[in-house]
Amino acid sequence: MEILITSKTHKGKAACVGGMILNNNQFVRLLNPGNWDQYADTDLDIGDVWEISFQKREDVEPPHIEDVIIQTKKYLRKTENISEFIINCGVTIYQGSPSTIFNGMLGWTGNGNGYIGNKENLPKNSVGFWISDKDLKLDEDDKHYLYPSDNPFVRTKRFPYVGFEDKVDIIPAGTLMRLSLARWWKPENSEINERCYLQLSGWYL
Repeated sequence: MEILITSKTHKGKAACVGGMILNNNQFVRLLNPGNWDQYADTDLDIGDVWEISFQKREDVEPPHIEDVIIQTKKYLRKTENISEFIINCGVTIYQGSPSTIFNGMLGWTGNGNGYIGNKENLPKNSVGFWISDKDLKLDEDDKHYLYPSDNPFVRTKRFPYVGFEDKVDIIPAGTLMRLSLARWWKPENSEINERCYLQLSGWYL
């Protein structure tokens, strides 16, 4: 199947590579045999289209249903304007404030981090696209992008950036971005339930 590479994010010393099957807009996460992520220097680059045969991973845990294991792959071509292509291909794109992301299913921590915490009410996928109605600015910590709040009683939303591409100071409003949910996790000895925390995978300028 022809697959467009849409993201490459840090996962320890490896790279988590996401894509989209072109004939049906299905999201996939491309693993190597043995359920291993890609090496950091993988030749699967954002915007590339590959012919990939794969098998679905059996032991998936929703909402992370995208995992597939590569069997064969062949480079085909480069997509010159990936943003325009994704916007016009018919895939769902959340637009506006962060409240629209994953159809409003996100909870938000006291410091502004988004998460999914209810295993009985999950989004269809662990990835999605979003166009913000405001600029996102790089935080002083150089790790998060901030969506400002005009309401003094509503905290600024924080988006941890996990992509490989170089950071920019501002992601302008109207920019197409890719978001993902981290795997289920909770701190040791914590009384809270496991959560999938929201991440910013990257953007397409």
